[in-house]
Amino acid sequence: MKKRIILFTSIVIIFSLTVMSSFFFVISNHRYIKTSKEILKEYNEIVSILIRNDNNAHLQEKLKSLDKSGVRVTYINNKGNVIFDNYKYWKSMDNHSDREEIIQAKKNGYGESVRYSEALKSNMIYYASKFSNGSVVRTAINIDNFNMFEGKNIIYYIIALVLSILIAIGLSVKITNIIIDPLKELEFITSRIANGELNRRVTIREIKELASVGESFNHMANRLEETLEDSLDKKNKLEAILKSMDSGIIAIDKNLKVIMINPYAKKIFGISENIIGKKITEYLNNKEVLRAIKERVDYEEVSIDYPVYRNLRIKTAEIINGYEHIGIVAVLYDITNFKKLENMRTQFVANISHEIKTPLTSIKGFAETLKYVDDEETRQKFLNIINDESDRLARLIEDILVLYDIEQKKDPVLEMFSINEVIDNVYMLVMNEANKKNISIKTEYKDNICIVGDKDKFKQMLLNIVYNGVKYTEEGGHIKIASYIKNSNLIVKISDTGIGISKEDLPRIFERFYRVDKARSRASGGTGLGLAIVKHIVNLFDGEITVKSSLGKGTIFTIVIPINI
Repeated sequence: MKKRIILFTSIVIIFSLTVMSSFFFVISNHRYIKTSKEILKEYNEIVSILIRNDNNAHLQEKLKSLDKSGVRVTYINNKGNVIFDNYKYWKSMDNHSDREEIIQAKKNGYGESVRYSEALKSNMIYYASKFSNGSVVRTAINIDNFNMFEGKNIIYYIIALVLSILIAIGLSVKITNIIIDPLKELEFITSRIANGELNRRVTIREIKELASVGESFNHMANRLEETLEDSLDKKNKLEAILKSMDSGIIAIDKNLKVIMINPYAKKIFGISENIIGKKITEYLNNKEVLRAIKERVDYEEVSIDYPVYRNLRIKTAEIINGYEHIGIVAVLYDITNFKKLENMRTQFVANISHEIKTPLTSIKGFAETLKYVDDEETRQKFLNIINDESDRLARLIEDILVLYDIEQKKDPVLEMFSINEVIDNVYMLVMNEANKKNISIKTEYKDNICIVGDKDKFKQMLLNIVYNGVKYTEEGGHIKIASYIKNSNLIVKISDTGIGISKEDLPRIFERFYRVDKARSRASGGTGLGLAIVKHIVNLFDGEITVKSSLGKGTIFTIVIPINI
């Protein structure tokens, strides 16, 4: 840019100086010729007076004296013959009737011309006037000395012109640098800002107008930096919000190209790569989801099978810029767990209804029958059945209340308690039932292990597992309760030699009201909530419970609870 400006400026300067100097010399030459004509006219008048008043002898001497003035005087008779010339021997001169100035003088009384003289071999200005007798007096002056474009004058002219051009170009370069350097700095700072260096600013002091531009630029840069920082802050906040959301969000344009997608939406559809700017149809193959997005449904529930089965609730909204529809944003709520909970609640209510209805039906039936039974033994038998069903109903309600209390996650009663002491208490509570079936119960622990937690809940957990062991172990079987510390974890193992659990039933034994052997469980007074309560209590202690079992070989429950030693 700098070279182009200097080149352009130099061309303009050279052209301007050439035109101006040429114009100046043309004007000067014109003025010189004009002035010379006026002088010649005056000389011509003087010569004319001398010719009229003096005789020829004195006239030639007087005219000869005009040589010193540099004016050529020629006297021509009415036939065009030269009578006198003070520059050349007049007798050898040819007839002058055809000279331009002579022709004009004879016709108009005077004449003038600027032409090359063959006699003197130089450029001359001529002025002629006619006498009444037809003779003509002519005055002339040499103008070769004034021609600026001939001889040494042209050399001086070229030297002066070249020096003027060089000085002008030097000044042009200096001025160009003064202007261009701040502009180059402005260009450099602009490129730095475009590359993200928003703290860059320009400093221009030399030229007031450019300094004003620099101030405006710096003000614009400040506003741009503030705007970009604000936009970046909002973008970061939006990204943080979108990343933290437990709902999927997808925004697409009217060509179905992805504008934005948050991590949870990518997780829902098993997308691992960056799909911004790509068509959503290339990565989302579920027709129901695509239809819901395209049709801009308000709310709709759909299910997907890939990468895992999920229930989704979709809500869409248009993206509008002014009055133009530019895309769609879809919010995807993962309601899979909600659906599971809803199904579990429905099933739970149905199971409770069934479990409560069964003992109530028995109680009501036997109570009505008692009205018509007179036999004391039968009456007593019916009363025992009613009592057993009432106890069973009471246990069911008690277990439901315990489960509800655990699920409410109320602040537990925390206390330091001994694991060995709890195991001994459980042992004492189940001994009577075990003795009835000749089942031996063995406890195994070494050091006295103490933890902080809800002692009653821990006891309830062990009691439910051990009672199940007694219930499902045949006569003469064995139950073992062991505890120890391993890797900063409390390990409690309860094993039995009972009937065992099939592989098909193992994954569901902690579900509410699930029974491996329904007939045997009801006959023994089970509510179907014992192991569900165990699972919830283990979770209260941030622990884990695992089960190993084989049909006919027994079952091992392993509880792992982290502790701080």
